Amino acid sequence: MKERKRMISEAARELGLETYHLRTWEDEFGILIPRNEKGYRCYGEKEIHMFQEIRDMKNEGLDTEEIKKKISGNIIPFPGEKQPETSQKMEQFQNVMVKIMGQAIREQKEFLGTELGTRISDKVSKEIDYQFRLREDEEEKRFQKLDEMIRSQQRSREEIAASREKRRFLRRRKKQR
Repeated sequence: MKERKRMISEAARELGLETYHLRTWEDEFGILIPRNEKGYRCYGEKEIHMFQEIRDMKNEGLDTEEIKKKISGNIIPFPGEKQPETSQKMEQFQNVMVKIMGQAIREQKEFLGTELGTRISDKVSKEIDYQFRLREDEEEKRFQKLDEMIRSQQRSREEIAASREKRRFLRRRKKQR
């Protein structure tokens, strides 16, 4: 017997909802709705049951995250559908995935540690260079001021010496007259 498929408007009417609810919940909860050859959504019994459960949980006041957990945990069984049991292969697959993820996380930590260390070293090195240049600039300015003061003193001494020499010259001239 072929399962009855409904278009979105018929499914919404049957559920007592607006069509936008179905489209929104499809996106919100990641529900894949089969489509016909024209690309229209086709709701079967399984999809109708899923949306009934979501509608009921929303009416009970559950928030989106709680509903997502229930849906992803396969807590909403379709009537007459057997819940898949976790097989040994599934457990092996999960174990392999856990190992792969663990390895990837360790590698990422090592990379980040190395990269972070390098970046910090670069920043510290640049900061030290900057501080060193600032200090050199300050010392250069200080030496320039010191040099200016020494030159100023030398000029003053030369002027004093010239002034003394001039006085001696003038005294000698006065004596000669």
